[in-house]
Amino acid sequence: MCFVRTAATLILMHSSSGARIPDLATVNSLLSRQDLGELLPETVVSHSGRHRKCSGFTTSGRGVFVKQMNAAPGQQAPGLERAKQFERIRVPGLRTPELLGSDEENNLLVFDLVPDAEPANELARESGFGPELAHHIGEVIGRLHELPLSEDISIDTSLPPYPPLNSLDGLTVGQFQTSSAAVLQGWRLLQEDQPVVDAVRALRHGEETAPKAPSHCDFRLDQILVSGQGPHIVDWEEFRFGDPARDVGMFVGEWLYLAADRAARVLHTGDAGRPRSATGATREEISAQTVIELRTVQPTVKAFWDGYRSSRGTPDPDLPRRAISYAGWHLYDRMFNVVARMALLSATQYVANGMGRRALLAPDGFARLLEMGEFDARSN
Repeated sequence: MCFVRTAATLILMHSSSGARIPDLATVNSLLSRQDLGELLPETVVSHSGRHRKCSGFTTSGRGVFVKQMNAAPGQQAPGLERAKQFERIRVPGLRTPELLGSDEENNLLVFDLVPDAEPANELARESGFGPELAHHIGEVIGRLHELPLSEDISIDTSLPPYPPLNSLDGLTVGQFQTSSAAVLQGWRLLQEDQPVVDAVRALRHGEETAPKAPSHCDFRLDQILVSGQGPHIVDWEEFRFGDPARDVGMFVGEWLYLAADRAARVLHTGDAGRPRSATGATREEISAQTVIELRTVQPTVKAFWDGYRSSRGTPDPDLPRRAISYAGWHLYDRMFNVVARMALLSATQYVANGMGRRALLAPDGFARLLEMGEFDARSN
């Protein structure tokens, strides 16, 4: 199989980036038009990610979060319109920061700042994200997916860009040149695993005929901010009418990745003289420790699933299988993000790849393992 492809066009994979801030003169112009004052320079804090982001307080005393989305010069970022489309709907119980203003020409979005908020991914690593919070999140995502849309509300119906099928055949020269050695190593592992390639293609093609619903479509733990007011779900730039199993699968995939990371940390050493894998452990040790860590996250996953089912009234018997398949792909996607600046795949990535492979190739069995039972949708 060809690893590098010379085609000129290709949907690029996600890549993490360092902290960069939006152009403050442009930001202050927008804030002034919204009668919010201007950012106080000494309060401005940058935030890492794919887009330019910062937060701070204005001369009027308002806390704001600013995002300047990436786009070619003179073009509007597609995600900006999707984020504005989400602002036109209301989901019972779903908190999200208020959109205070937008500047389409400069691809700027300004939101109300959520005070004293902690990202859920950090809470999860510190065991501060339990089943009760997961159940609530499942409920509100279920309500989102059940939301009836009036005819006067437009919503993007295009398919999300990931998984990128073209990359399963090979990377462009541009991708190859800008990817870290670890990213290239990860793509090689994926591209040379034909059963997984076939499963990803089947998942992508099946998305075209799957039942659709209003969906976040980029539902990671770092898109949940938890404050004293409760959880807020943010970053709606991928919002569209899509397969609801994608949101469920990404949430589950986040917990699978956390389990893989914990297993790898336990397994990084072993007895001298024994055959070791790239993780520093035998296959039997990896399997045993992975099961232990999966059992640790299973109550949280099940609580989310129970909350989700309690809010859905639309039957979709195939949703658990599709959701676990999305979770499997998410483990690969997380790998490409995490190792964007690394020279070699870490032990976590090898454990996560094995888990992702199993989820993609045997999603029904994995759903049973996580006690994600049949989708017997229950009316509210």
